[in-house]
Amino acid sequence: MPTYNILNKNNEEGYTLIESVFQLSVLLIFSHIFAVTIGWLSLMEVQVTNPTETEWALFIEDVENYLNDLDMIMVQTRNTGIRFIKEEVEFDIEIYQNLIRKQKNRLGHEQMLLHVKSINVSMEGQLLYFSVEFENGIDKEHTFYVTYNSE
Repeated sequence: MPTYNILNKNNEEGYTLIESVFQLSVLLIFSHIFAVTIGWLSLMEVQVTNPTETEWALFIEDVENYLNDLDMIMVQTRNTGIRFIKEEVEFDIEIYQNLIRKQKNRLGHEQMLLHVKSINVSMEGQLLYFSVEFENGIDKEHTFYVTYNSE
């Protein structure tokens, strides 16, 4: 029966310093990529799961749909909203308590944006500026381009 003596192995190359530096470099590169990826994913999670971001994007889209082919538009007193006429129907988009609402012919209201602390609206030429402060302290701004009916 053959006997094996592991200690008498004639392989004297061993583990070199260059191999260890290479493996350490690869480990550091992958750990850096992992850390950056985790940081990016957590940032994306905050933006995707934050209801304020989603509500703001929907509000912007909704208002942009109304600001095309207007007959007339004006900023309300104290810059807390706008009144516009489109196809002979009067609309108001304004702050009411802690939300921004839309009214048609000054009747009823449709909630457009919730948890609003304050709003500031101004207009220069065809540019309409909305600035909103939410109850959670987040501030948002957007500039709309208003087009008028060419009849």
